[in-house]
Amino acid sequence: MVTIFDSVHECVTEHYGVDMIDVDMVMASLENAIASTGGFCCGRSFVVGHQRLSGLGYCFSASLPPLLTTAASEALKIMDEEPERFVRLRANSKAVHAGLRKVFDGTKFYVRGDDLSPLQHVHYDGKSEVAEQKLDELVEEMYTNNILLTRARYLNKEEAFPVLPSVRVMATSELSEEELIETLGLLEKTAHLLSA
Repeated sequence: MVTIFDSVHECVTEHYGVDMIDVDMVMASLENAIASTGGFCCGRSFVVGHQRLSGLGYCFSASLPPLLTTAASEALKIMDEEPERFVRLRANSKAVHAGLRKVFDGTKFYVRGDDLSPLQHVHYDGKSEVAEQKLDELVEEMYTNNILLTRARYLNKEEAFPVLPSVRVMATSELSEEELIETLGLLEKTAHLLSA
């Protein structure tokens, strides 16, 4: 079993009530959380021994460039000094999730994702080609209103499982209530227009 840490210093094992004795390896990535590369992994002695023997070639060939090292270090420092950012992020994530569910009610758009996740995927209920078109139209329409959404893009032929087309909506700790209300209002108007 593998576990990772989330953005509020709570281990996923604690969140799901899994005893650490049942976990062979714990790892975390800096790639998404703080827009850097690298991370860490640790675990039982046989895992650490395997990593030590098998990972030497990666230590120097894939080491972190100084700029990313400094950026990652500064991000960790900010997280440590300003824990209230995580409280705001969690509140904004829940508000975005609930808001998206509400504004898409009665449309062919729907949201998938956990209410604690800052990242939500918006999907369109329809054939793949139609869904792709409607999601592109949603992104373009929101962009004309100065709201940036991104399409999730994949190499479909390379994927092991079919991927549903989606638009990514991201919450941040700095998102104000006014910005949230304005964005959700525009999304609701656009979604109903595109679903008609």
